[in-house]
Amino acid sequence: MTDQPPAEDPPPPPDAPRQPWATRLVLPLAALSCLLSTLALVVSLTGGAPPVTTAAHAAAPAWAEMPRPEAPLAPDSARQLVAIELLLPQLARAAPFPRAFAVALALASGDAEATRLLMTLAAAAAEGAPTIRDLRAGFDAVAQAAVLAELGFGPDAGWLARRLAGTMRLGATMGAAGTPALAALRDAEEELAAGRAAAAEARLAGLSGATAAALAPWRAGLARRIAADAAAAQLTALSIARAHDAPR
Repeated sequence: MTDQPPAEDPPPPPDAPRQPWATRLVLPLAALSCLLSTLALVVSLTGGAPPVTTAAHAAAPAWAEMPRPEAPLAPDSARQLVAIELLLPQLARAAPFPRAFAVALALASGDAEATRLLMTLAAAAAEGAPTIRDLRAGFDAVAQAAVLAELGFGPDAGWLARRLAGTMRLGATMGAAGTPALAALRDAEEELAAGRAAAAEARLAGLSGATAAALAPWRAGLARRIAADAAAAQLTALSIARAHDAPR
């Protein structure tokens, strides 16, 4: 094995020749670019509109010919409509709605007709208005109490008296001759089954004495339902009329 001298590193490449002329041209070129940009901006600001912009303006309709949006409702009309729409969903329910009623009255202040219709709902708002289904479900018990009262018995009458009252009611539904109270109760139950609350109340309006007293709490709920249904129809019609007559 022979000794060989270690390999020497290759010499570094010679430096690239400097080009001082390139660095001298950078500043003039930047100044020229800035000058050209300034001239273009001046021309665009002082010259006429470009052809594309001019054509677009010519094709666009004049401001006077453009359709204008409808004017909003007057503040009072808007408040009254909000009052009605706030209350309408409550009227189909059985639960009381005192807060919605108070807000609706405040919003409708100044409109005598709307306020008058809303005031017919004071009792329903405070105590609720049982639905027709609720009234039908509770009618059998109050009708039996009314028959017992007509026979001279109290609500705590014994089994025999209650059985007698039930038999008399059944006979009235089958056309058997009965008392005026039995006929009124039969007719009212038929009206309720058809969903006619006002007609059911009309059938019971002629009752008096102990019979009418036995029906009084149930009839109060019936009256609130009648008021709620009537107000719902009238308020809906008023809302439509107010929206139609509002300024455009």
